[in-house]
Amino acid sequence: MINPNNTITKLSDNINLSTVFKRLLLLEPICLLIMVYWFWYPIEIRYQWLGSLIVVPIFMLFRLLAYKRLFTRFPLDIWLVVFLILGVLNLYLSPFTAANPMSRLYLLARPLLGIALCIYFVEYARIYSKLDGLLFITLLLSLLIGAMALLSSDWNNKSDQLRFIIDLIPRFDKFPGAVGGFNANEIAGGLTWIVPLCAGLMFWRGSRKMDTIIRWGFIAAFVISFTALYLGQSRSAIAGVLVILVPMIYFLVSRWRWRIVAWVIIGALIVLELMIVRNVFTPPGQPILAQRDEASVDGRVDIWKSALKIISDHPLTGVGMNMFREKVIRNLYPVPTFLQPVLPHAHNEFLQIATDLGLPGLLVFIIWYGVTFWSLLRVYRLGEMHFKVLAIAIAGGLLAHIAFGMSDAVAIWDRLAFLLWWMFALSYAVYWLARHISTPSSLKQG
Repeated sequence: MINPNNTITKLSDNINLSTVFKRLLLLEPICLLIMVYWFWYPIEIRYQWLGSLIVVPIFMLFRLLAYKRLFTRFPLDIWLVVFLILGVLNLYLSPFTAANPMSRLYLLARPLLGIALCIYFVEYARIYSKLDGLLFITLLLSLLIGAMALLSSDWNNKSDQLRFIIDLIPRFDKFPGAVGGFNANEIAGGLTWIVPLCAGLMFWRGSRKMDTIIRWGFIAAFVISFTALYLGQSRSAIAGVLVILVPMIYFLVSRWRWRIVAWVIIGALIVLELMIVRNVFTPPGQPILAQRDEASVDGRVDIWKSALKIISDHPLTGVGMNMFREKVIRNLYPVPTFLQPVLPHAHNEFLQIATDLGLPGLLVFIIWYGVTFWSLLRVYRLGEMHFKVLAIAIAGGLLAHIAFGMSDAVAIWDRLAFLLWWMFALSYAVYWLARHISTPSSLKQG
């Protein structure tokens, strides 16, 4: 005979345990943000915190016990697993890491953190059916990156014609993990994600409580980050951002007169940039940038040739993750015209991933972008207007960075690469909501 009291007790225990695990899952975003901070540091410090990745499967276990799922499926998930498998195999198969693969296993830590961010963002969208919290933390992140770029960039001679503005900006180069400041081109790569995202989210319409804060916050973040980008004078970054802002204005600004005003401002900035490139404002007696720009183009061509030679010699594996900069590779595939002491990457993100992981890695990298743009297109076609705004903003940031990545790079092993994962994470959070909240059930089957 079944004892009703025992049944009730067991049911009560299950309910209590489920509640406990749900409460424990509230710690997940805090742990992830702490890990973003730890993993921002160079390897000498970051290495001490690699063990913190254990919290990722622990929270997945909590989720299984609380919600009967390890994570919510999203279109990119299988390709992230393929990438991890490819990365582990690469440690043993690539010619320059096979001798001691475990010593470079740490290279997968930052991508693992990025994947964890994607999982959490989708879970947040599913549990809360809104994006306000994610957008608020994105706003704080955008303000922080913009402030670091504006206050801590190491301005080079490309920025000399704007020195009268730069000299008015206070200098602060004590940011944790970035003491001494940023290379202007490096931080420009991060800003190509941030600037269009902020430009788009100035038009966000979500819950009424957060609307005003988010809109005005992203206006401030856009002004700060765009100013830093323009002063840094990374030509590929500025070109990518200005070009992508043109169609964004068409989709986001509803009235033609304001579209025209915005396009005139973009046009004026393009003209100003051309004048800077042509050294119109160069003071008399100072060297002009034409020779530097010519040498920079020639140097990049030689770097690309070096990368292509690597891919030709090792098409299936590349030379190993983040090995392009290593001395042994530089000796085998030299770039004599590159005058700086360290050649950190291939100055093209698609060539870079191919030198890291071979053609299979390049294929997975391209699929990442293809699946993400397909997902954002679905959001735009099926979602409500505020979701469409976010889809446009994210797509703009990704496209601007791709333009930057044609002649420069933020390798996925680098500290600023977490911004790419952040963009992916936002993409699939809004994708989940657009598919399950604002879309008619008849369309969700497609």
